[in-house]
Amino acid sequence: MNKRTLGWLLAVVILAVSAGLLFWSYQNHHAQLVAEATAGTAIENPAKVVTENGEPVVSLDDEIQDKMGVKSEVIRAVTERPHVVAYGVLEEDTAGSFILRAPLAGTIQGSAGKAWPAPGDTLADGLNIGQIEPRLAPADRVNLNDRLASAQADVESIRPGLAAAQTALARTRTLNADDKNVSDRALQEAEARVATEQAKLNGAQQSVRLLTAALASTRDAAVPLELTRGGVVVEVLAHPGEAAESGQPLLRLARFDKLLARVDVPAGEAVAPGITTASIVPLGNNARPLTGERINFAAAIDPKTQGQPFLFRITDSSNSLRPGLSVTAWLETPGTARTGAVVPRAAVLWQGGKSWVYVQTDKEKFARREVVLEDPATTGWFTRSLKPDDKVVTRGAQMLLSEEFKSQIRVEDDNN
Repeated sequence: MNKRTLGWLLAVVILAVSAGLLFWSYQNHHAQLVAEATAGTAIENPAKVVTENGEPVVSLDDEIQDKMGVKSEVIRAVTERPHVVAYGVLEEDTAGSFILRAPLAGTIQGSAGKAWPAPGDTLADGLNIGQIEPRLAPADRVNLNDRLASAQADVESIRPGLAAAQTALARTRTLNADDKNVSDRALQEAEARVATEQAKLNGAQQSVRLLTAALASTRDAAVPLELTRGGVVVEVLAHPGEAAESGQPLLRLARFDKLLARVDVPAGEAVAPGITTASIVPLGNNARPLTGERINFAAAIDPKTQGQPFLFRITDSSNSLRPGLSVTAWLETPGTARTGAVVPRAAVLWQGGKSWVYVQTDKEKFARREVVLEDPATTGWFTRSLKPDDKVVTRGAQMLLSEEFKSQIRVEDDNN
């Protein structure tokens, strides 16, 4: 064998040995990475998820439950009468609206350094938004005198009614406090009458003050534009620099802490006789059902639904609802009472267009179960999908759902 052939053989051997070492190093490093990844997954995904009786079940030991803040609550049996579902919209309660009118003919002026109100602005009671510079012709002065006399007559005619309403309220309060000889509803109505009469008197007195100030002026002094009652500006009907006639609307304001809900019971459905309240849920506010107080039947039947229309007044302390928002209402109907359970609002999860809860089936096991939410309740939802004495997760339910989905992701990665 010559030297040239021997050199080729040595080169081939060296290359083969190098390739073998590189392959061994790769295999060893890959095995280490897999081991580290497996160990890390076990720490990051402490939950064990299996399927039992067709339901996904998440298993967590006591230590992990404490760290995740998982808490459960036993639901109790309740009995309620059946309900019918009705749909409708919110409407403005005209009792809460107010129109600022020009007290006399003149030119509108805004307040110095302040912007003129715009739609959506919230204005306080008694706020001065500007003034009006009067232009008084002889005929205008005669008209103002007539209006002043009329306003003064209104004040005198309202005062006896207010005094009578206040006396009736005091008597009703005494009877209500004396072992409920008069109902709470009668007390509320008496309070409402006093508030209505007081508002009328305040408005008449304000008119007297404004008209007196205008007539007492020996020169064309500006008359302030003050809001007898504040609220949210819903319509701007005049702007600074424009001429306004006496009585012309300048601003329209409304209060949305109270709204009307008009709902239409489906044709052919009957509601309980003498129904006075309903549970009403505005669109997007499933977690916050409101109680509606029935006012009366609506004025007209919707030609599309041909159902029985009802009007309910709702109180919204958040002041976040507006007219035109769709609502769903649950009205009591005649029929046999139903037995079920009330699932707490905090226990309900919304996933895939359905409602779910986690039911604790064992000390360390939590089964995700679909529930049908039939009627809203004060603390949650009435349902017959769960049994009384079931233990549902009221805190940490979203954490359990996350652990369940994390486990599914890990299984998919392992299969890949």
